[in-house]
Amino acid sequence: MALNCQSHDCIHNDKTGKCFAKQIDIRGKNAKNSAGTTCNSHTTSTSEHAYEFANEFMATDKTPAAGSNIKCGAKTCKFNHNQVCNATDVNITNHHASCETFKQQ
Repeated sequence: MALNCQSHDCIHNDKTGKCFAKQIDIRGKNAKNSAGTTCNSHTTSTSEHAYEFANEFMATDKTPAAGSNIKCGAKTCKFNHNQVCNATDVNITNHHASCETFKQQ
């Protein structure tokens, strides 16, 4: 699975689309479209709890996140299987860190 994250203000993002979070947590329990989703692992350096939050999600070995590490809470997405994403490619946007791969069942 390929992961492409365009949310370059996130402290897990290397500004080229790679994410270094050890787990990606997509939220949007009742989402009807991609705008109803968000990457809960997303945090900026200006966030109130940025460093505490970053330590929870940051990979220690600086390996780009694997698509298999995507926990998905968007229950209405057709790629969500037991809260794990099984899409071939996952794209996170720079606008609200939403999951553009979301497809409603």
